[in-house]
Amino acid sequence: MLRLNKYIFLFLGIFLSLSVFSQTKDELKKQKSTIEKEISYTTNLLNKTKANKSKSLSYLLVLDMQISNKESLLKTLNIEISLLGNQIRKTERSIIEIQQSIIDEQQELVLLKSEYAKMIYACFKEKGNRNDLIFIISAEDFNQAYKRMVYLKQYASFRKNQVDKIIESQKNLAIMEDVLIKRKNQLDLELDSKKNLIDVKKQELNSISDTKQEKQELVNNLSKSEKVFKKQLQDKQKTAKALDDEIRKIIAEEIRKAREEAEKKNKGFALTPEAMALSSEFNNNKGKLPWPLEKGVIIQGYGKQKHSVLAGIETFNNGIDIVTDENMNIRAVFDGTVSRIFFIKGEGKAILLNHGEYFTVYSGLKEVSVKVGDKMLAKEKIGIVFTQEIEEKTELHFEIWKGYDKQDPSKWLFKAY
Repeated sequence: MLRLNKYIFLFLGIFLSLSVFSQTKDELKKQKSTIEKEISYTTNLLNKTKANKSKSLSYLLVLDMQISNKESLLKTLNIEISLLGNQIRKTERSIIEIQQSIIDEQQELVLLKSEYAKMIYACFKEKGNRNDLIFIISAEDFNQAYKRMVYLKQYASFRKNQVDKIIESQKNLAIMEDVLIKRKNQLDLELDSKKNLIDVKKQELNSISDTKQEKQELVNNLSKSEKVFKKQLQDKQKTAKALDDEIRKIIAEEIRKAREEAEKKNKGFALTPEAMALSSEFNNNKGKLPWPLEKGVIIQGYGKQKHSVLAGIETFNNGIDIVTDENMNIRAVFDGTVSRIFFIKGEGKAILLNHGEYFTVYSGLKEVSVKVGDKMLAKEKIGIVFTQEIEEKTELHFEIWKGYDKQDPSKWLFKAY
């Protein structure tokens, strides 16, 4: 029974090993699927603006994101190949162990059968010369007769045990052979999977190389228009300053209103209890907020950014820039109130939502679906994104402020970093 348990535990160990590997593999598949979807989406965006790519900085930024995603996919593939390689080596070791166990079990079975055959032959040979009953009653005294009875009983039990051992050994062989077949089949599947993954990796390496070459050619072409990009950079800096000034003015007005309201009610704090509760809820949802667009890719993050074409030039982004499809709906990322709707030259309209001591800014709207004072719910539509026809750029600029302090939106939106 102990030997049988040993092989059952061996089988269970193999099964658990497969289960753990399967879980890790599933997690990698999900991660890979997410990256592949983003690659597919950026590919579609690139295809839409390909005709105008020779003068499009937006195209270059999306291309950068495409390269980044492909490199992330390559890292995921490398991890998957490495894990699969480890699993293959474990499987091969397991097969060798099972094969050796089968050999050992077969040798023991041969020995058991041989011993049993000798015992049966000896028993048959003695049977003709011995009657068990006469053997017992011919004893000299009762004590000797009892010992002979015990001997015969033990002999019969030994014969039965030999039969049981042979049956158990045959069962063990059947179990191990079944496990071996399963492991060999599993190994074949793992080897095929590894070959496929290696083929995909080679394709991705070629794809990254092609995309990087396209990027370099585009940078070379765009570098010839340095004056144009310097002018664009100046315009963008003016736009960013205008937006920053307007946001600060609006926030100052909101804080002043809140303070006056509190003073009227003889309260010792600037925010109403409702606003404080809203601020607390907003803060508790850091990293969980929905995106301001249903579809999109972040092409420029928060903070210092190196210019894609002009060497040695850095800019500071007060929020994040999300490229998306034309006419995409823009939505509130959290419950709040529309504080202001204003216009930024060259960038379309902008909306500022109040969430207590937090504010969210949505810049780059073609159409606005709300009015000042409207109460908004999370994911509720506030407008439609603006498309710049010259560059064929459909992009939303999104910011989060806590009072006068800018926040990194990537740390607040769900899986945005």
